[in-house]
Amino acid sequence: MNFPDCLRPTVLRAIVGLSLCVAAGTAFGQADYKRFYDEDNLPRVRQIFQQGGYEFVIQICDYSLSRGQPSWEWRTLRFRALEKIGRYDDAVDEAIATTNLFPEALGALLRAYDLFTRLGREEEAAKMLAGINRAASAVPTRERTPRDYVELGQAALVLGADPGVVLDKYYGQAKAAKAKGKNIPDGIVEAYLASGELALKKDDYGRAASEFQGGLKLEPDNPDLLFGLARAFLPDDREAGERYLGKVIEAAPLHTGALLLQAEAAINFELFEQSKGILDLVEKVNPLEPRAAAYRAVLAELEFNDKASFNSFRDQALFVWAGNPEIDYLIGRVLSRKYRYREGASSQLRALEMDPDFLPSKLQLALDYLRLGEVEKAWPLAAQVGEADEYNILAYNLEILRKEIESFASVETDDFIIRMPVEEAAIYGERVVEILTEAKHILGEKYGLEIEEPTLVEFYPNQQDFAIRSFGSLGGQGLLGVCFGSVVTMNSPGSVTAGKNNWEATLWHEYCHVVTLTATENKMPRWLSEGISVYEEIQRNPLWGQSMTPSYRKMIIEEQALTPISEMSQAFFQAKSGQHIMFAYYQSMLVVEFIVENYGMEALQGILGDLADGVLINDAIAAHTVSMEELEVAFLEGALQMAIDFGEDVDWTVPEPEEVNPVSMLAVASFLKKNPRNFWALQTHLQQLIEQERWKMVVRSADRLIDLLPDYTGPGNGYGMKAMAYRKMDDKEGELAVLEEIASISSEAFNSFNRLIDVGFETENWGSIIANAGRSTAINPFLERTHYCSGCAYAALDDREAAVSSFEKSLRLSPTNPSEVNYRLAKVLQPDNAERSKRHVMDALADSPRYRDAYVLLLELNEPEPEPESEME
Repeated sequence: MNFPDCLRPTVLRAIVGLSLCVAAGTAFGQADYKRFYDEDNLPRVRQIFQQGGYEFVIQICDYSLSRGQPSWEWRTLRFRALEKIGRYDDAVDEAIATTNLFPEALGALLRAYDLFTRLGREEEAAKMLAGINRAASAVPTRERTPRDYVELGQAALVLGADPGVVLDKYYGQAKAAKAKGKNIPDGIVEAYLASGELALKKDDYGRAASEFQGGLKLEPDNPDLLFGLARAFLPDDREAGERYLGKVIEAAPLHTGALLLQAEAAINFELFEQSKGILDLVEKVNPLEPRAAAYRAVLAELEFNDKASFNSFRDQALFVWAGNPEIDYLIGRVLSRKYRYREGASSQLRALEMDPDFLPSKLQLALDYLRLGEVEKAWPLAAQVGEADEYNILAYNLEILRKEIESFASVETDDFIIRMPVEEAAIYGERVVEILTEAKHILGEKYGLEIEEPTLVEFYPNQQDFAIRSFGSLGGQGLLGVCFGSVVTMNSPGSVTAGKNNWEATLWHEYCHVVTLTATENKMPRWLSEGISVYEEIQRNPLWGQSMTPSYRKMIIEEQALTPISEMSQAFFQAKSGQHIMFAYYQSMLVVEFIVENYGMEALQGILGDLADGVLINDAIAAHTVSMEELEVAFLEGALQMAIDFGEDVDWTVPEPEEVNPVSMLAVASFLKKNPRNFWALQTHLQQLIEQERWKMVVRSADRLIDLLPDYTGPGNGYGMKAMAYRKMDDKEGELAVLEEIASISSEAFNSFNRLIDVGFETENWGSIIANAGRSTAINPFLERTHYCSGCAYAALDDREAAVSSFEKSLRLSPTNPSEVNYRLAKVLQPDNAERSKRHVMDALADSPRYRDAYVLLLELNEPEPEPESEME
């Protein structure tokens, strides 16, 4: 069995590659530039510029100017093209000459100002401001064109106008112009483009996407609009973002921005060689492109931990403008994306040394500090951005988040700072401390690590707050928790995940990340970190983590879905579905398990130590096991055999509908009779029996399914259907026996745990209640009845301290009969704390004035204590 080829990102599709781009450049070079010099051809020349034909544009402009074409746009196109190919001094000279020749041309002044600003020519840029103001004031108020409105809006922004006013008063006015048939007035598309770019600067991705889409209705192949859409979608919808990025490259193979975004995506996917290939393309167009050198600096850090090369490439990126804050901002942002938050923060600090008011770096530094747990440094930075730019969506969201966190309770120990809503802290805060304390002791000792600084752990009841805190944007649906090293963020067990996942297992998993990320100084691939965390879940509780399933068996044997160990990162980056992501977690765990079982825990520790020293993952693994090729072959054999052994007596074939009609009970039963071990037929037949409420037959068929796969508790398992049948037949004893079986082999059988609590309460099986309440609250600690039943069980066993805690939690969760809970709590408190007992019995009577038992208890509490008899002399 061979491994499948490693999937490559859709985002890199257009690299097909170099030939496409080189061919495009050649085509421009061979075209007859003399055909384009006429004024009427300016729109076409703009298109050539957008498509990356910069040398050709320069030729056209030179010829047009030599023929005396009067429009200033020939000159602005020329200096913009000169900039694109790295002839920066020539571009500046041309821009200065243009503004001298056309001091009243607002469009020319704006483009020159943009050039001077990008290149750090502060003196020239400052000179432009007065000219821009004069030129804007001179634009007639009557009969303004859409292009006039766009340029006036751009001028207003340069001069410090309110962005909201610009969007409405200028860009909105430009977009209000109507196209006449196929004739689109000059400036309308630019209005959509300018509006979208402004929204992107404010991190308003939804508004940006809407604006760019509006422009595409007019120009469907406009590369700049497509590029805007790619950037608008990528943060929250990678698939859509990649699709639009591919369209940019199709429309403009040499689009610098799109190529650089592809290079960054390749770095994020750890496809470092592909990233270098894309950067080579960029540098063929502009050997001095600063951002290309910045990405090469990132590659030197991530791929080789090569500080000398990092500094060399960074210096090269700053060659054009030594004080360019965007370079360190870009480097830091990408490093932080790869969990290098400390290095990322250092880069942002360098950027802010160059420009203390550079808002992107301030905001990114705030995010880095949040992920490093240095929240007291983060909030002031985010607030500064919000004050300077009140339209910045991320800064606004962070301010809302800060206020939300300020309302949280803080549970602190020597090792942990735990923040969660006050009402939640009273319900499961103590359990969080217990789990984390145990994890720190066990995992720290196992991996030889003593974490001295407190770990910050935050629980969010609102998924959007969790997303903003964790990712700096909305999204992240389906993620239960995130670890940044010394900081863990989690969806509260009372949030969208309530009743679906075991939050205790998730917390153990995330703290394991704290240990491994700290041990490697955040220099480990995601797959290894996830694999160790899932592995350690299973070591803590065999029912946690993941195990083989019919779906995984099929993926391994039939779909050949295993990823080579040397390319394991791609299992996460290129997952085609949620199921493939879960399989990536599972395979990562299998690799870790294979290493530990065959080479010992010392090998795993050695790998982590090497990663901390900057050794590449594949080299580190080979150094502590065997050659990667040999390891991959052995692992593949073991994983394949494990899949074969899973349900080895099961017939896994799924007949075609033509062979067996799946909706015909008779056809399915007939097939099952001939194939009694067929998994599909057993499951299908069981569902049909349930629909017909033939409960005794359901029990018998469920037993056959259980016999085939006794450890399977996933969808369509035999236990759940058998328990349902017993419940429908009112066979409590039979139901109870099945539920106990499920509870013993699954940590997420939430409904079974709760049913066992109910049955245990009816039969006064106090031990069963306590055991299953612990299992239930590990999934959802906010069910009032669970705590009430626990209180009753503990009270019956005379564990008064535990009973008090359970009844108090029940009261906090708004019980339907608070007088009953208060009465029971008062009874438990009576022997040890008569004063508290009296308060609760009074509360019980306040809710139920005729509560006889509560009156009796109150009388007992009010009886005077007998005076001690005096000793007779």
